[in-house]
Amino acid sequence: MSSSPHVIDVDASSWQSAVIDRSHHVPVVVDFWAAWCGPCRTLGPILERAVEARGGEVLLAKLDVDSNQQLAAQFRVQGIPAVKAFRNGQVVAEFVGAQPTSAVERFLDQVVPTIADRAVAEARVLLDTDRAGATQRLRAALESDPGHREAAIMLAEIVVDEDPDQASLLVRPHRPDPAAEAVVVRADLAAAGGDLDGLEARVAADADEAEARIALARLMAAQGAHDRAIDLLLQAVAIGDEHRDEAREQLVGLFTVLGDDSDLVRTARPKLAAALF
Repeated sequence: MSSSPHVIDVDASSWQSAVIDRSHHVPVVVDFWAAWCGPCRTLGPILERAVEARGGEVLLAKLDVDSNQQLAAQFRVQGIPAVKAFRNGQVVAEFVGAQPTSAVERFLDQVVPTIADRAVAEARVLLDTDRAGATQRLRAALESDPGHREAAIMLAEIVVDEDPDQASLLVRPHRPDPAAEAVVVRADLAAAGGDLDGLEARVAADADEAEARIALARLMAAQGAHDRAIDLLLQAVAIGDEHRDEAREQLVGLFTVLGDDSDLVRTARPKLAAALF
């Protein structure tokens, strides 16, 4: 058994706390090995030295497959040594077989959080209580790694209502990622603008006024009144004039923002189909 705090032995009884739970705070690399396995005895010390050199940025957990066959089967270990890296409870990288030191170092490089990753994690913690602090950390993450997908999308989601153009620019490199597309739709809605009172008056005065309904729906969606926005867009589709396709596209875009699991979307989809056909 290792005396290092960065290298531990695990079994079925400690797996949840030592690997799954711990991986939400630090990456955990699991070495599936056995005493009779020659390549395991070669790889083990290489892994241990590489992990030790990173001073706590990553944890190495060693699991004897002979004593923990159910866990090995659960993670589809068919040959050993098998190495799997866990982050946030999920396997994010893996390899099978003995590897030279250079390959192990490259493997750990992709597992250990970067400066940008750590900044995003800090921003996520701050998001509900310190919006300015979260924004600052996300901007720092993008300075460190301009292509960081999560930082760009999180920052875009924060600024989209106040600066839709900036939000669209932030997520442009990551389209057609669904989260990026949702930001673009929100940016389009937020950028629409309009005279709320005037639009309300036009809608109330004319049951066949589709254009005003679409414009008012954009404003409602930008303000988070998604149920009203959906109702207005369904009305515009049902009117069936030259604005019908525009209303349908706006409605589908709003579905993208809300997601398929939304009760509003599940209720509205059959209504849209009925209005169209």
